Amino acid sequence: MYTYVKNDTSLTFSDVPPDMLLYYDYEMVQKVNCSLYFSALGRADFSVSSSFLNRQKILFNNAQTCLGISGFNLNKTQVAILGNMTCTLNSSYIQNSDPLIIEKLKNCGDLTDFQVSGIQTLLFSGNTNYGNLSTWNLQTLQQLGPLPLYLNQDFWNKFNFTEKKIFLPSFMSALRAKNTPVTKLQSLFTASKQNFRRRRDTGCTAGYITDTTIADQSFILNYTSTQFDLCLNITVLINNLAAITQIVLDPSMEMVILNKLNQVYLSGLGDSVLQLLGPTSRVANVSEIKSWNITSLDTLASLMNPVNGAWTSDQSNAVIMNYLRVPGHTLGLAEINAIMSDICSLNTSALNNITAENLRYANPIDLSNCTIDQKTALYNIANISFSSLHSNATEFFLLIRSFLGGAPLSDIINLAPQNISMDITTFINLNPDVVKYLSVNTVRDLLGVNLPILKMFESSTLVRFWEAQQYQSDLDILGIGLIGGKQNPTTSSPTNSTTTQTILSTTNSTAGYATVHQDAGPWCLSLFVGLLTVTLHAVL
Repeated sequence: MYTYVKNDTSLTFSDVPPDMLLYYDYEMVQKVNCSLYFSALGRADFSVSSSFLNRQKILFNNAQTCLGISGFNLNKTQVAILGNMTCTLNSSYIQNSDPLIIEKLKNCGDLTDFQVSGIQTLLFSGNTNYGNLSTWNLQTLQQLGPLPLYLNQDFWNKFNFTEKKIFLPSFMSALRAKNTPVTKLQSLFTASKQNFRRRRDTGCTAGYITDTTIADQSFILNYTSTQFDLCLNITVLINNLAAITQIVLDPSMEMVILNKLNQVYLSGLGDSVLQLLGPTSRVANVSEIKSWNITSLDTLASLMNPVNGAWTSDQSNAVIMNYLRVPGHTLGLAEINAIMSDICSLNTSALNNITAENLRYANPIDLSNCTIDQKTALYNIANISFSSLHSNATEFFLLIRSFLGGAPLSDIINLAPQNISMDITTFINLNPDVVKYLSVNTVRDLLGVNLPILKMFESSTLVRFWEAQQYQSDLDILGIGLIGGKQNPTTSSPTNSTTTQTILSTTNSTAGYATVHQDAGPWCLSLFVGLLTVTLHAVL
């Protein structure tokens, strides 16, 4: 959409998707309309803009000029207009701005530790709608929306145990429903727990954990990892494994769960247990994973579910190879869809066992973590998978593009005249060893209507690398302002006496060299003659 409206000076900003305005050329915005532009832009999701573009900083610099922002103190009107752009501001702005900024920050998809520090400083000042710290209660937690997910222990220490016990179960359930990353849930769990005095535990003092105890999801707040170990009976654990692994998010407690299970299942955990491990599975080391008995596709799918957190490459490789070692198990369609981006943890030998038919119908796979060799192996299979669609260039490209990072130079060149208008994301994920050999004309034909966006991504490593291989005069032909080319070659007139003298001197030197080194044989003389011929042809 940006490509089609970029030259529209009379654009009605409220009539277009706000995310598109992240890319709109600010020079096209009339000064009298700049506040309307930023008001519409304030509804955008600023996290979608590529980090290569540095758009967040550029946009805020323009907003400062438009809205008269100086220093770190934003007034209420400025905060209201900026909207979601406040999600890009640092701690200094957050803690010194109008309290309305707290409400705007509730819309952020994520917050940095520095931003959280600014939020807490502003909240602790008592100059917000949430009042003085001494008045904070359960209602305060509820009114803060998603922000408690990010706030640290200093914040949580302002609330008593009862308030947290009531608030956290429903809050955690709501976060899980939004597929909040497990790592964030773990941080929340750690920050909100009661402070326990360090003492030498010799027995269960927090109360033995029973079926009834587990029914109250907030029970875990009563326990340290040591007390959790001492108070949790193995029988209770096995009978309530699904519930406990969903409630417990402290890695030290998860280790307690895993250790207790290993004491019972000495020959390795089986399918019925593994399918209930959830996030607890991520604390297992590779040796433990190799002892597991993964015989069911359902178990593989359960273990690879990204909702339970990310695996390391070694861990995911161990899980998948453990499954594949069972006779009859292959990387079929269902398996590929189960492991998805963790496919990059497999070596090329394993990847080469994937059939073209299965890859053809698999869900889209994120290969960003794959090596070039892995991408090449998958591209070769995908190319066979979609070979029947070569006559329909657009459809073929849409299916093959996620695999093009492993494509050879010849295949990329063959795509250029097909009028596919390759998107910039696909382009910057091509193999650098392929891109460096792409001519200016080939890149122009590959990108099509997306060519102007190449300038926007000029700071990316791949684009800068490609530019450096081109002559600046060739880049200038594109007319999009690329300036990273190498110096243009000097040209000489065929009648230039200096050039002629140089050629003659070269001829004489070559002849002399050949005479002195007659013992080098006739092949050597032929070589010099050939080189001289090429030189003369190139110059004259």
